[in-house]
Amino acid sequence: MNGLASPGFANRSSAGALLGKLLAARGVLDPGSVVLGLLRGGVPVAAGISATAGCRLGALAVRKLGVPSDPEVAFGAVAAYGFQRSTHLVQRIHQEALLHWGPDPLDQVLARAGADLEALATRFAAHAPALAGRTVILCDDGLATGATMHAALEVVSGFHPAEIIVAVPVAPAAVVEEFSSRVTAVFCLYSSTDFGAVGAYYQDFSQVNEDVVLRLLETHRALGS
Repeated sequence: MNGLASPGFANRSSAGALLGKLLAARGVLDPGSVVLGLLRGGVPVAAGISATAGCRLGALAVRKLGVPSDPEVAFGAVAAYGFQRSTHLVQRIHQEALLHWGPDPLDQVLARAGADLEALATRFAAHAPALAGRTVILCDDGLATGATMHAALEVVSGFHPAEIIVAVPVAPAAVVEEFSSRVTAVFCLYSSTDFGAVGAYYQDFSQVNEDVVLRLLETHRALGS
């Protein structure tokens, strides 16, 4: 679902506010929904959506599995929420990486990502609302391969929510279509068949500090969101 004629966001928070307006207009937001931001960059986006309808805001730990020569190219991702863990592999890229490097370097990437994931999940454990029977909206600042969102979706499905919605500011059209068959709905403000890096669609795409994310989550919880 495309909600913008052209791309361009000031920052993650403003993108989240625009997404919140779109979801509210489509009638999918209510105070009983849970909005989960993928750590770290997805949380400011999720906060903008949560604020629109006073939904509960939470965080879901994810880590990309980057190929040894280019960590930005994901051969998969790992995710954690509560007591659930999942690993998602992008089969084509994973198979190519196996042929090129063999299993040991990829196992090392997985081990490092797993350790980082556990540390992240532990730090944000207090911001994992119950999901059973509720509408869950999964948010990130954008999708490229969709690996981290796939891992997140697999984790969240294990908690038996009533429905799952994916909401992102930007994503390739093919990835939007891919998720459309797996969730109740996908909301994307801008999708294209000619997609560049996610950061190209933001004026400010600076790295999100964990301390800033934690303060944002705690502020929303104090306000009752």
